[in-house]
Amino acid sequence: MRIIGGLYRGRKLSRVGKETTRETADMVRQAVFNMIQIDAQSVVLDLFTGSGAYALESISRGAKHAIAIDHDIDAVKTVRKNLSSFGEPERVVAIKSDYRTFLANPIGYPYDVVFLDPPYDLMVYAEVMEALDHTVSLGAYIVCESAKKEILPDVVLNFEKTRERTYGIKRITIYRKKRSS
Repeated sequence: MRIIGGLYRGRKLSRVGKETTRETADMVRQAVFNMIQIDAQSVVLDLFTGSGAYALESISRGAKHAIAIDHDIDAVKTVRKNLSSFGEPERVVAIKSDYRTFLANPIGYPYDVVFLDPPYDLMVYAEVMEALDHTVSLGAYIVCESAKKEILPDVVLNFEKTRERTYGIKRITIYRKKRSS
């Protein structure tokens, strides 16, 4: 697994190495980043971060700041290990927290891009988007990874589905925030 674009392109990433952590393949991450925009002002939230690949890829592509959240201490340690080779530790914060605790007291918002990749049996997409409604910018992207069989709704509150693609056993659904609350 590697960073696939930007300043740190080609940099190897360590994996968490647990059966409970599902890493996103490089090809799928490339496809996702082709569908969204990251710029120098982007603030990224990577929920259920695992190895931190989405957060770190965002930094490599120029995002201002990324916050990586996972409840597993091994995942958080892996993000920090991966970050150590970047030389910019201040741009990524890795936090051990379950998603509900973090969303009750989020830091670093408003978010411009949110990566939401929970375990496939944890159907929390609408719950998380509802919690994020006041902490994301207008036009923010919410990138959801789910099992291929799960078709997420076209609209969740102020978020509208803009793209959907399948890759093997995985479905990528991208929402944009279209309205203010």
